[in-house]
Amino acid sequence: MTNKSPTDILRAEHDVVLGLLDKLEENLGKKDIKSSEKNMVILEKEFNKHSLNKEEKVLFPEIEKFMPREGGPTGMMIIEREDLGKSIKNCKDAIKARDFNKLNYNGSHIINLLRQHIDKENNMLFMMADMHLDEKQKKAILGKFKKFN
Repeated sequence: MTNKSPTDILRAEHDVVLGLLDKLEENLGKKDIKSSEKNMVILEKEFNKHSLNKEEKVLFPEIEKFMPREGGPTGMMIIEREDLGKSIKNCKDAIKARDFNKLNYNGSHIINLLRQHIDKENNMLFMMADMHLDEKQKKAILGKFKKFN
């Protein structure tokens, strides 16, 4: 892990989330509410650890030292994360009510938006971070990441 950059770690976590999205998509296709519920629990846990903590609390403040939040890519990622958080809550409500149509609608929204969100982070935001963050900043970020594992 010592040779990994913060963005390497985040990209690997994105791969885990993408796998969960594939499973959720499969569950929704089968109209399997029980399996969808299990995947939503894991997805929410990963999402909170990754997006709320590692990205928004640790990485984004460092990026915002060279790029503004307002009107910038971190601001857009936060808006999307808030949308995803609401959709996760809506899925949990739908599961509780056993409302497959609501679950399918919100689950499909999560799948599509989160795949696009991850692509933008992996292929744009993280590349900018790698270009601009110095070794001292990267080391500090890695130290803070340990709190959220």
